[in-house]
Amino acid sequence: MRHYLCFLLSIMILSTSWSQNDSLNVNIEINDEDGIFQDQNTIQVFLTMKNDSYQKIDFTTQWTILTDDWKPLKTVTLTHSIKQTQQLRIDCPLFQFPTYGFYRIQAVVTTPSNQTSFERVIGLNPEEINAPVDKKEDFDAYWKNALDELSNVKPQYKIIPIPRDDNTKTNLFKVEMKSYLGKTVRGWLEVPKKEGVYPTLLRVPGYQENMEPIDVADDLIVFSFNTRDHGESDDSEGARNWDMWVRGFESKDNYYYKGLFLDCIRAIDFLTTRPDVDPSRIAIWGGSQGGGLSLSTAALDNRIALCIADIPYMCEYPKYFAITYWQEVSTWFKSHPAATWKTILHTLSYFDTKNFANKIKCPVWMGIGLQDDICPPATSFVAYNKVTTEKNYVVYKNSQHWQPEEHYQMRFKQLRQFFKMDN
Repeated sequence: MRHYLCFLLSIMILSTSWSQNDSLNVNIEINDEDGIFQDQNTIQVFLTMKNDSYQKIDFTTQWTILTDDWKPLKTVTLTHSIKQTQQLRIDCPLFQFPTYGFYRIQAVVTTPSNQTSFERVIGLNPEEINAPVDKKEDFDAYWKNALDELSNVKPQYKIIPIPRDDNTKTNLFKVEMKSYLGKTVRGWLEVPKKEGVYPTLLRVPGYQENMEPIDVADDLIVFSFNTRDHGESDDSEGARNWDMWVRGFESKDNYYYKGLFLDCIRAIDFLTTRPDVDPSRIAIWGGSQGGGLSLSTAALDNRIALCIADIPYMCEYPKYFAITYWQEVSTWFKSHPAATWKTILHTLSYFDTKNFANKIKCPVWMGIGLQDDICPPATSFVAYNKVTTEKNYVVYKNSQHWQPEEHYQMRFKQLRQFFKMDN
């Protein structure tokens, strides 16, 4: 099945500065809600331009279609002119996309005195995206041994009451516990003031995020948990900086995320010790790094009843590094001259969520920013498509590496429905 779409489909203004002499206002119109197109969709996209000056403007528009990992598919340049005070509609040329996946549409609009670039990503049948698992033969044994290592660390839970305003919905506690390698990890536990047994939400952090209390409901326990190197939890080694995620690339046993994965399991250990936690209603929710941690935790621990993974990281590393560039990786290579992409990807295969996804036994909800250049949508869908349980996703076509506020409101409402909290 080939997919038909106009060139102009995916323009996003990266720069909106036009010279005063050009005074050309540009708008894009498209009859689509989320930028994800399925078979048989008919998409009509066009460019509207208005000349606010009192002179004719001649301009060209160069359209370039690329795959999401930057392979060019077609380029065409169109010449136009627009009279003074005129409005002009330019229907986009037709393009046949070769297969499912994500694509970049770029446009460069050139006037006599200015040049402005535009780009947007669109998706075609993303539920068809696939990539082979690359788990090694000892993958399952590696994680069994890792969980055994964690179980040998006595958690030594400490629960410290924190004074709080009387108007809050919940009582607040600071929680400490020992995790992998004896590191102390901490979080904020919010418990409804009325005694009872409640559903529970475990919130896990994005990269270098400090999870804090949210006081969202009087009938839900919320544990805002900080893995090592986050919030008030212990550091894994050295200072916290933006290259923590490349630590230990040379070895699966020393890789940074081994500790974070196991920290999340320890958080579940803690929650299931509490008599006020309903063990059959524990959800995990995180974004970016937290989205990846949600997926891996749900795969490693069947005590999770619902997994919410937003803009997830740690998905399909081979594709991830084909799309993105990170200076931290280049710097790491310089200090490890014997390393190669093959050796790095070997380590990362033990932490790639696509290799965990078929182990998830609970429903999965995923949220995506279509313009995300930090965690590209195609990588997230590789992991998502390998989940075999009930699942759903939502895409925000204008969002980059973030979700709009209404997304969180929607998810909390859905969480209440899932746990039948209002019945």
